[in-house]
Amino acid sequence: MTRPTLRLSRPWLIAGLILVLVPSVAAARRLIYSYDSTTPVTRQMTENGLTFIFDKSFINTRVLKIIETQDVGEAELKPASDHDLGEPQSHLLGEAGRSHDLYEITAAANGLALVKALCPGADHAFLAIGPLKSDRPLTVFAIGRAAGRPAWLCETLDYGFHGEWALPNYDLPQPDRTDRFNDAPTNHRY
Repeated sequence: MTRPTLRLSRPWLIAGLILVLVPSVAAARRLIYSYDSTTPVTRQMTENGLTFIFDKSFINTRVLKIIETQDVGEAELKPASDHDLGEPQSHLLGEAGRSHDLYEITAAANGLALVKALCPGADHAFLAIGPLKSDRPLTVFAIGRAAGRPAWLCETLDYGFHGEWALPNYDLPQPDRTDRFNDAPTNHRY
């Protein structure tokens, strides 16, 4: 008699384990990787390399922001698709387009300046970013798009992995908002 009850409880046990384990595996963690410029073209565009702030989960990676290492330039990125680009990135990049995630450079921070520097004459610029992995080189393709013109490859940027930034595991202290004269900016994590 107890055997059928055991059989009925096994599927429920397995389903419960899946519900508990899947969110913890899929949860994203914030990482910061720095890369050094390795080619003359890349050094001309980003002297000291780039730092990528991204969320990485078991399933995918989403780049949030790029910062010029040891400099003041930064740009926010948003995921983009071939539809936003106007044509499949594989037409522009060949086989490399299949392994690179596409992001559009937003106007926030220094985004417009980066668009003009990477792709002169472009209204919008996109970055096709290769897999972000520690101790691996990285290739980033800059793609431009302008009204009445098909998308074009502006630059190919090559980077060597420099290191990973350690992030604190604690919440940052916030300014005292009970004092109406305290105009200190809110602390935030990258």
